[in-house]
Amino acid sequence: MNTAELTPAQRDLVDCYQRLVTILAEHRDELAPFEERNASKATAALWQVVNGLDLDPGHLYHVGV
Repeated sequence: MNTAELTPAQRDLVDCYQRLVTILAEHRDELAPFEERNASKATAALWQVVNGLDLDPGHLYHVGV
C-alpha cells in the first residue's frame, strides 16, 4: 500500500506518526520528562498503525523509542 491509497483518516495517523518522530529526533531535549515519555509511547503506538498499513515505518532506535 502506498500513501495514495490511504483514507484521509489513515493519512492523518501517518502524519501524526511522522510528526512525533520528527519532534523526538529534533526537539527531545526541549521536552519535559513526562512529555518525552508520553511522546515516545504515542510514537510506539502509532508505529503499530503505520506498520499495519504496510508502509515500512523502519526502526525507532534512532529516536530513542
